[in-house]
Amino acid sequence: MDRNGYEIRSVGKPPDFVLEVASKRTGRQDYLRKREIYAEYGVREYWRFDRTGGEYHNAPLAYDLLVDGEYRSMPLSAPRPGVIEGVSAALDIGLRWDDGELVLFDPRTGEALSPYTAVRQERDAEAARADAESARANAAEAELRRLREMLP
Repeated sequence: MDRNGYEIRSVGKPPDFVLEVASKRTGRQDYLRKREIYAEYGVREYWRFDRTGGEYHNAPLAYDLLVDGEYRSMPLSAPRPGVIEGVSAALDIGLRWDDGELVLFDPRTGEALSPYTAVRQERDAEAARADAESARANAAEAELRRLREMLP
């Protein structure tokens, strides 16, 4: 059965992590009403990202941790101007607001993780290289057969 979203009744438990990405239309609802709903469901980590720097949400990047049924705002660091970051314990991945861009990073090295599109492009390029190599090998084998057939 195809699903369009996470269904607690189907999975059997609430997600450990939710990330709301701010929009002009739903921004206030995200950090007011949805925050309460996620707490009621038991979502352990509730993150919010606002590319505008806080125009739609109440902060550029925010992290709330569920403690005794209520969310507590967790501190995030600002390692340099224009950057706010924290680490999701649920995912063991860092989240960074970097001048309006959401960057996922390795919390041990601080290095950005490759975006899905970059990973997919590399995978597709590798498959194309393998296909080209296979075609060259097939062409070489065909040429070898042709030459053998010409021998007396």
